[in-house]
Amino acid sequence: MEKIKTRDEVDSKYKWDLSTIYNSDNEVESDIKKLKEKVDELLKYKGHLLDSSDTLYTSTKTYYDLSRIMERLYVYANLKLHEDMAVSKNQVLVGKLDMLFNEISSSLAFYTPEILKGDYNLVKKYISENEQLKKYSFMFEDLFRSKEHALSEKEEVLLSNLGEVLSAPLDTFEVLDDVDMSFDKIKDENGKSVELNSSNYNRFLKSTSRKVRRDAFNKFYKGYEKFKNTYANILKSEVKTNSFLAKSRNYNSVLEMSLFNDNIDKKLYDKLIKEVNDSLDDMHKYIALRKKVLNLPNLHMYDLYVSMVDEPKLSYTYEEAKEIILKALEPLGETYINDLKHILESNCIDVFNNKNKMSGAYSWGAYDTNPFILMNFEGTYYDVETLIHELGHSMHSFYSHKYQEYQDSEYTIFLAEIASTVNEMLLNRYMYNNSKTKNEKLFYLNNLLDMFRTTLYRQTMFAEFEKIIYEKEANKEVLNEELLSGIYYDLNKKYYGKSLVHDSLIRLEWARISHFYKGFYVYKYATGISIAASIVTDILNNKENALNNYLEFLKSGGKTYSLEILKNIGIDIENDDTIKKALQMYKDTLEEFISELEVKE
Repeated sequence: MEKIKTRDEVDSKYKWDLSTIYNSDNEVESDIKKLKEKVDELLKYKGHLLDSSDTLYTSTKTYYDLSRIMERLYVYANLKLHEDMAVSKNQVLVGKLDMLFNEISSSLAFYTPEILKGDYNLVKKYISENEQLKKYSFMFEDLFRSKEHALSEKEEVLLSNLGEVLSAPLDTFEVLDDVDMSFDKIKDENGKSVELNSSNYNRFLKSTSRKVRRDAFNKFYKGYEKFKNTYANILKSEVKTNSFLAKSRNYNSVLEMSLFNDNIDKKLYDKLIKEVNDSLDDMHKYIALRKKVLNLPNLHMYDLYVSMVDEPKLSYTYEEAKEIILKALEPLGETYINDLKHILESNCIDVFNNKNKMSGAYSWGAYDTNPFILMNFEGTYYDVETLIHELGHSMHSFYSHKYQEYQDSEYTIFLAEIASTVNEMLLNRYMYNNSKTKNEKLFYLNNLLDMFRTTLYRQTMFAEFEKIIYEKEANKEVLNEELLSGIYYDLNKKYYGKSLVHDSLIRLEWARISHFYKGFYVYKYATGISIAASIVTDILNNKENALNNYLEFLKSGGKTYSLEILKNIGIDIENDDTIKKALQMYKDTLEEFISELEVKE
């Protein structure tokens, strides 16, 4: 039986080096002490923030100085926890910081209300008088945009004190899903008994052995079935928590609240769902083709991830994956490649799975640290995809932190998936162009089709699910397992069509989607791939200024509103046909695949 390694059994060169953030517990405690001192310093300005341009500048600088310390501590503690979720010391540190940050948030809850009690014209006057304040111009503009949703100091303190309680649904989901959840063993393609878990499930779902796929699917979701009511209760709590916050802050809906920070209008969310729904015939055509090409009497949910063509015998070491990525991203220019090499050589990637390590993959860091990547590399082409995807996030953060002041460095979640998807598309194009056989070319066309299916279509289905369940909650309907599973099952049927057997266990897929605990996050994957498709097309076609525009996009961070940043590179997704062009790219790729395969329709 394949045994999962402990953390200590993994070679250190394949583990991230968090000592670059803090080299000892003493350094952590030193920053905690410094943080408390900064809090005391800022509290001296309470009631006097707007007395003069000097008090506004000094208090605001102190506010962001302590925010940087908090960010660094928070990132470090959680990275330590995620490398082994069972280590008590790491759990204690995260818990300790959570309580401290909630206390600090309560103490500093006066800052925003006090600023917003003032006149924005006075703030602009101070900015014109004080050169040092100018770097906070956009921050203040965006802050006063939220004035109608800001609460009194007393109310802000109350919400801050509830921070740990309000995060309970996500915290509970993560512990249940990553630590307590277990699945029956399955036998792999070689008859070897293997522990099924969230990290290797997707690999088994891509297996060329239908028995392995079916067993993995059934045993995976039967694991969730045992806790279906628990998961339903956790998600219901998340929905109610967000509804409470939206009402508390005078938003008409959770959707409106979730879109506000990105300054996105609800019409874009609805536009995405409508345009994808209008193109579902192309998805249904793909599903029918998949059934025909795989030569199956019935196509099941567990048949959606295996390649439609014989998968090339591709297996990569981590070192080989890095070399492929560097070659695939050469269209992004020499400067980008050199900076990428810096990331790859800085021991900030945690490569392989180990016991109790957090499942999945992400890129994360603080303004004053390298961007770190967590993944669970197993040597497949899909792991290369995961790595290049997360490196897209890392490079976006690297450039944003390098070229923007701290307060303007964080790009919005709306923009977050663009760079990662650009990287994935460039990898696909590189592998397609360097294919040695027709079968390999078909494999990468199939791969691109699946990228659109899972990112544009599937994430929009998730977005529609979220929209429906929040509307149900607003209408006072009880979000129990039966209702959630019924909604999800009906959407699954609509999106995938009649050529697919909609296995009853897929009703429970909503239970494993962690992004449902991030409040209307998933639609951004769909808009992200649409925007990325436009960027990649322009770069590969050598459109004038396309590369420079993209690099400027990466450097822009959050210096202005997301849609303005995109308009600066020629994309107006609210009003143009960016989404339709992406859907057309999917349709064209499908037609190319059919033509190459010489399948008669």
